[in-house]
Amino acid sequence: MTGRAASLARRLRRDARGVAALEFALVLPVLLLLFFGTIETAVMIFIDMTIESAVFEAARFGITGREPGVSREDHVREIVAAHTYGIVDMNRVVIDTLIYESFADIGKPEPFTDQNGNHSYDLGEPFTDINGSGVWDADMGEAGMGGPDAIVVYRVHYVWGIMTPLLRDIMGESVEHVASIAVRNEPV
Repeated sequence: MTGRAASLARRLRRDARGVAALEFALVLPVLLLLFFGTIETAVMIFIDMTIESAVFEAARFGITGREPGVSREDHVREIVAAHTYGIVDMNRVVIDTLIYESFADIGKPEPFTDQNGNHSYDLGEPFTDINGSGVWDADMGEAGMGGPDAIVVYRVHYVWGIMTPLLRDIMGESVEHVASIAVRNEPV
């Protein structure tokens, strides 16, 4: 290294101008990810809590509810919309109400005869069509709100699309929020 080049190298090593800008440029993406990640996570938790609350309130109405001129299904949807404060897109909300004979039946498949012994239903095996759908179902619940003393499961599904591009790479395109509650309708 020549004397002039060595002198230039020493001066550059001592020169601290621009170091703060370089450090800021290196730290900024991490800070932005933390900031937007915190906001996105808070929104997802808020959505989860509002959907839980909405399902609870909808089930409370469904147990007792009759409102002249409004179907129970429509009123349950209105309750969910009101309790999610406009944050969720009600066009993408799926509300299921399934009727069961007993609490023990919730989430169980329709009974079938396992002819080949593989412990799962295969097309063509005989089954008992409990919910009247005409096909074997992995959940024997019958769609509807039920009558007096019926056991009803209220379930709300909502898929929230992740807004922050870098978080999408980490968490996936969306997060599915599901809330459910099982209740017994009043006897009247």
